[in-house]
Amino acid sequence: MSSTIPSSADAPLVDVAMPDRQVLRGRLYERRQTPDGWLFMIGLVLWRLVDDDLAGPGEYRSWMPASSTAPVTGADYSMVPTTRLSQDIPPPPISTVQPVPATRWLVVHERHAYDSCVRRTVVHRADCWQATRESGGTELGTEAEARAAMAEPNARGCIGCGTDQSLA
Repeated sequence: MSSTIPSSADAPLVDVAMPDRQVLRGRLYERRQTPDGWLFMIGLVLWRLVDDDLAGPGEYRSWMPASSTAPVTGADYSMVPTTRLSQDIPPPPISTVQPVPATRWLVVHERHAYDSCVRRTVVHRADCWQATRESGGTELGTEAEARAAMAEPNARGCIGCGTDQSLA
């Protein structure tokens, strides 16, 4: 079985902060500048299934924000391939397309714990992707009805489709 663990000549070491606040040591393979900041291609050695009966080390590579990495003392990053944004081309505007105003809304009663007496409701746009996965719901045809549903106790607007802001 050949090893898939990279050697130190492949890429310099870098400390990687994981979403659960663990810090793992990985390798930095590439840097890319984006309009929002820098992304780093990092590699982490993790366990993987080699076949049905054998686990072994293997490298997992992924792009991640540079802000989640830290340099390792003594590592040389000068040879890491780096792609910068062209200075001639301005970054694209953040948003030039305005969302179409909602014309229908959907009031959905969320599931709750069996021992809870609190019944929460969520007001969605009728075309919200989160509302289509949930069962049930009452369709409303006017913004006034949607605002009234938001005013009920234990009601909130959906963060995904923006009714938490547009109906607040």
